[in-house]
Amino acid sequence: MYLAESFFTKATDPIKKAFGEMYQSLVETLPNLIAAVVILIIGYLIASLLSKSLGKTLAKIKFDSILDKIGISAILTKIGLKLSPSSVIAKVLFYIVMLFIVKSAAQQLQIEDIANIIDNVVAFLPKAVISGIILLFGFMVAEMVQNLTRSALEAMNLEYARPLSNILFGFVFVIVLTVVLDQLNIQTELLNASVKILLGGIVLALAIALGIGLRGLAKAIVSGVYARDVYKVGTEIEIDGELCRVSGVGPVTTKLQKKDGGFVMMPNAELIENRVKGQSAE
Repeated sequence: MYLAESFFTKATDPIKKAFGEMYQSLVETLPNLIAAVVILIIGYLIASLLSKSLGKTLAKIKFDSILDKIGISAILTKIGLKLSPSSVIAKVLFYIVMLFIVKSAAQQLQIEDIANIIDNVVAFLPKAVISGIILLFGFMVAEMVQNLTRSALEAMNLEYARPLSNILFGFVFVIVLTVVLDQLNIQTELLNASVKILLGGIVLALAIALGIGLRGLAKAIVSGVYARDVYKVGTEIEIDGELCRVSGVGPVTTKLQKKDGGFVMMPNAELIENRVKGQSAE
């Protein structure tokens, strides 16, 4: 009997000790836990109150209307932000206050890892705010460049107005994005290299396209230089069996006046390359 009791005591002692330590730990931790919960509840109420108060204050001073007039609200809508600017600022304030509340609760529970993480987040907030402002105004500048370019090219009746304006928008926005990433201490070497390669490809493509597209125009202009030396105003040229008088030589074409009052616009290249019969004005 004694052996059985001794064996039972030895078997249950570790269990009793473990539960005793758990109970002691709970008793010691319970006040801190209750205090942390109270901090979270009161902090949540304070954060909510501050957020609502800020939202009402911004509404009274018509903050959203001011941003609408300068175009910031439209930009926020374009990037997918459905909330009003005043609501965004109020929510940001709420979460910032809650960060400090959670940090206080973590310190009350002596959970240093959470407190350290929140410290890092709080230290990062100024950079995030500055980066957000740079990104917002950079988007505005990129959109302004896009609209001005499109309007100017459309006024010139150019078909590639929209694609070129979109390319310029992307170029400006990439520059702004590079500045933002640098502000956030994010390495941008790969992005910069990619942009350089992309810009080089675009420039090369434009050079080839312009070279091919303007080859005929360049030829006509060079022909105009020779045509002005050869065909003075008053020179008569035979066109389709009819004598026409040169009334003007332009960079690309020559204007030939017909005897019936009409006129013919002849490409300078044809006057230089083809065999032309005529009579000099001299």
